[in-house]
Amino acid sequence: MNNTQKPYQILLHLGSIINKQLPEKDNYQESKKNHTSDFNSEKHKRLITKFTNLKQFQNLQLTNEDTLIIAFAWYKYIVEREFQIDPLKLLEAIYPNPSERIKQLDRIVRLLKYNILYTKKKQIKFQRTRKSDTKSHINFQKYSLLENDITIHRSFSRLILGEEIDVNNDIDKPYQSNKEFLSDWFTYIDKLYRFSLWDFSIRKTNSTLDEMPANDMLEAIQWKERIAQRLNKTNITFPLMDIVDEYKLDENESIILMFLVKEDMEGNDGADVEDVLKLISCDQQEMYRNREYVSIDSRLVKNGLIETSENVFFRTKSSDIRISSDITRRIIMKTSVNDGEKLLQILKGNNFYTLFEPAQTLNDLILPTEMKNTIRTSLNQYISNIDYVLSQWGLYEAGMHEFGKTDKKIEPGMLMLFYGHPGTGKTFAAGAIANYLSKKLLVTDMSRIQSKWVGDSEKNIQRMFSLFERIVRRTDNPPVLLLNEADQFLNKRLNNTNTSVDIMFNTLQNLFLEAFERLRRILIATTNLRENIDTAFSRRFHLKLEFPLPDFEERMKLWKLHISDMIPTSNDIDIPALANSYQLTGGQIKIIVKNACIEAASREGKGRKLKQKDLIKYCDIEVESSFCMKKNPIGFIRKIKNT
Repeated sequence: MNNTQKPYQILLHLGSIINKQLPEKDNYQESKKNHTSDFNSEKHKRLITKFTNLKQFQNLQLTNEDTLIIAFAWYKYIVEREFQIDPLKLLEAIYPNPSERIKQLDRIVRLLKYNILYTKKKQIKFQRTRKSDTKSHINFQKYSLLENDITIHRSFSRLILGEEIDVNNDIDKPYQSNKEFLSDWFTYIDKLYRFSLWDFSIRKTNSTLDEMPANDMLEAIQWKERIAQRLNKTNITFPLMDIVDEYKLDENESIILMFLVKEDMEGNDGADVEDVLKLISCDQQEMYRNREYVSIDSRLVKNGLIETSENVFFRTKSSDIRISSDITRRIIMKTSVNDGEKLLQILKGNNFYTLFEPAQTLNDLILPTEMKNTIRTSLNQYISNIDYVLSQWGLYEAGMHEFGKTDKKIEPGMLMLFYGHPGTGKTFAAGAIANYLSKKLLVTDMSRIQSKWVGDSEKNIQRMFSLFERIVRRTDNPPVLLLNEADQFLNKRLNNTNTSVDIMFNTLQNLFLEAFERLRRILIATTNLRENIDTAFSRRFHLKLEFPLPDFEERMKLWKLHISDMIPTSNDIDIPALANSYQLTGGQIKIIVKNACIEAASREGKGRKLKQKDLIKYCDIEVESSFCMKKNPIGFIRKIKNT
């Protein structure tokens, strides 16, 4: 064979030999022996050695079997145009025995991890065998890999075809487009990733590197210098540069960001933390220090540029990180995503929240004047971030100084508790508050959180608050969070936990307490029973308001609010009589008017109009079905027109 053969030619030759030697199904047992032994022939070994000795593939440390799999996949891709290949079919060409094929799935996983093979859908999780182990081990369910086809990774295809750009090509020319700029960045990331595959023991910074890791590191440095040199000659400002300037990112943060953008573009749902940190670390100690780049308080996470696993809100260990989808779009498409689009992206497919655009205002609230003024004052304090001023005055020290505390501006947060009878306007007030702050209202009913399965309720609470945390980090104007009917989760904790149910109940309470302690922005919780609330929860709320039953004047306003002028004969309704006769809440009045109007609208001809007796009928039904509502004797208060 000609020594000048290209990598793709070697693979095609090897792949064609494999294809010709596939066992015949009609004579499987006879051909299996020859099929297996053929791969140990001098012809195969010579081709494999020729390929693996090529400079660009040496650091991958490919075994003979790896090379055979790659060669056959390349042959199927180029000659037979199979763009997606069943992993078992691929392994069958090398391992005729079905049991052996199952065992060799680990080999496929390794090639997937090294970006040699590619699959769109991965259900592979990274796990460590020991705390001191620096390598990423893969724990996965093999059946999930079998459900998804694979192909040659496009970056590996470029490597095979020798299409990698010469680092010195056009080095003196400015970038002409964002696409050209990003292409260099992605090549730089590929070089870094290739170098990061070497063990720390091989690529120590304080010792002489072996030839191959040294070459990989040198190539990465050359591409880094190429980007800097071309940028100096470029007058265009690219989106990545805007983000770097906006958030004051350093070089390592830029590398992490672009690595995750590349993963996102290739359809990968995030990356393992250890793999990312190896890109910016030369030894294990440096990798430990670099964990601060992906901590909850890092610039990347705090500003919502990257996202960790869903439990980051509760400071649990995270094993994977991903780019925020709108950041990828901004870097690649040069288009920003507004808050509305971000919210829809983050909330897509969630089972916890419903998003509303409230139309009611504080002026629409039918509450005592003093109570409305209290709400306005509290909201204005939030807008002005009074907490920061009070902290400067030492009001939050409580006689102790936090060790290592830095003097930074406190991110405003406000927790409000609304309690009172059902229908007294608690949810309506939450919408009015959101509108006053020019925010949307994010509502969850606590029934969505509870689960009959052990452990699921705890996970739901974590997911719910972590989802809101993502919204706060990713949007400029986060919505107001409303926890509706939160009675069951705010109840007093149990002192004697004799059953697993009692323990689970207290665990849920503790999760809420931790979430309330860390939550920023605005949360409103509603409950009907204040007396049952745990004192620890009571201390967490900045503002606690009781929504009283409406008095006569307020009931008058509520009736007028719900009996629209558009309703025929609405002017004939004796509203003062209704307000006097029935001590109802706003929620009840709304239901009564709706039911009465439904009955009126169902009548024919001249009878299709709202009558006083319609309203009285449904008032009586509502009172009789409520345990705490009162009805005044109509005859002694005011004579009602029976129209």
